[in-house]
Amino acid sequence: MVLSILLLGFGASGQAEGVIVAADDWRVVDGDTIHLDQHKIRLLGIDAPEIKQQCETPDGDLWPCGKMAKAMLEGVLESSGRGIACVITGKDRYQRDLGRCYAGPVDDGLDVQRMLIRAGLAVSEYGKEYHQDEMIAAAGRRGMWAGDFLRPKDWRKNQRGG
Repeated sequence: MVLSILLLGFGASGQAEGVIVAADDWRVVDGDTIHLDQHKIRLLGIDAPEIKQQCETPDGDLWPCGKMAKAMLEGVLESSGRGIACVITGKDRYQRDLGRCYAGPVDDGLDVQRMLIRAGLAVSEYGKEYHQDEMIAAAGRRGMWAGDFLRPKDWRKNQRGG
């Protein structure tokens, strides 16, 4: 396993900002969370369907969009052959690292968040960086956009009974 960490700076809170974590050894938890060594990283700017979430085809049939999002993320990372690198920018309320991740090095790797959104297996959330990519997926009726679905945050809310 290769693991490297580069600290680019610290914010006023002492929280590392711009920490780059790179590894050849990783594990995908779901469509928007990965583990790299001791780092549990939530992909910043996107929200992917939960593992148990189902989406509808144009004909109204159900398909496992949450499992498909996870599988696509795994497939992209496996096929790149260049490892994964993430720029950690903070923590979420569950104390997961928040980061932008790339299949390959940060400077020329594939932005995995953008790839998931453009494939229609995640939505732009918690910022505007990937909003245009979501519009492209919706216009092309890709993935979840081909039929009907609940945005992942709304699906989670429904599961909690809210």
